Amino acid sequence: MPRIPAQNLAKKLSNPIASPISVPFQFNYDHGYGPLDGDKTTLNIQPVIPFSLNEDWNLISRTILPVTWQDDIAGPSGSQFGLGDTVQSFFLSPAKPTESGVIWGAGPVFLIPTATDDLLGSEKWGPVGRSLL
Repeated sequence: MPRIPAQNLAKKLSNPIASPISVPFQFNYDHGYGPLDGDKTTLNIQPVIPFSLNEDWNLISRTILPVTWQDDIAGPSGSQFGLGDTVQSFFLSPAKPTESGVIWGAGPVFLIPTATDDLLGSEKWGPVGRSLL
């Protein structure tokens, strides 16, 4: 297997239409929710998976799956831990950047009710909207 220089790998990982699959994590901590100054900690798992449709077009799947712990967010509601609702995006994007180097993509965004606790999600399916990459 050929070795990819670190600089080239970093460039490919920051490019959403490059071929590598990436799985970034985002950690958030919030304090001061609701009347009891509740706490909330969320780890967002965000895999990005590009699919080559043909030599001219890619389909890029981006998922955001939150894993949440929260305490007294809705008044004296106690603690909850588990999955939140999933946000799923699909971007149709040209396989190559434009002549000016712009990388673009457009597509739908969906909300999928995957929460493991009523207080961690909306309990509803829905289109979140359209998005640009």
